[in-house]
Amino acid sequence: MKLVWVMLAIVGSGLMITAVGRLVRSVRPQPEMGGLPTTPLERLGWIGLAITGLVGLGLAALVLLVGVNDLQDGPMSRGISILMLAGLSAWLIAWTVTKRRSGGPVLDERDRAILARSLSVESMIVLLSLVAWTVVLTEVYWDEGVAPVGYFQLIFWSTFVGGAFGRSLGIVMGYRREISVDA
Repeated sequence: MKLVWVMLAIVGSGLMITAVGRLVRSVRPQPEMGGLPTTPLERLGWIGLAITGLVGLGLAALVLLVGVNDLQDGPMSRGISILMLAGLSAWLIAWTVTKRRSGGPVLDERDRAILARSLSVESMIVLLSLVAWTVVLTEVYWDEGVAPVGYFQLIFWSTFVGGAFGRSLGIVMGYRREISVDA
């Protein structure tokens, strides 16, 4: 059984390296787009990537400092809630400032197409994170038959952050690729 998991880890690592390589290639700036101003939606995509990246790192730091078993206790539970509220507040402030600067939420057909396609990136990141959590927790806690409650809070928040990260990443990728808009 251990050989199966080792093979799955090798194949999964190869797929992950390939996916990250393609992602880096698709997000790099295109020479023909140099000098063009960014749209408000693209700016929000970049801001969303920065905010969700920082919140994700903060969540990982909390888990590494305290451990998963202590996450359901009062102080750490409040710390995670404060971290998530700070990230949401930062994004809402950025959205309000961007909206105010651009004169309101103006979305053309290309923006709508990019938003629609960004859902596929978001859903894949959420799906892959849930699959990873399921496999890891099943294997680690198979003998005990039950996982600590702190993991369920961690699954919830990591799925939430992963979804927001995926949506922002999908928006940024959409502006870096050529998208045909059906009329």
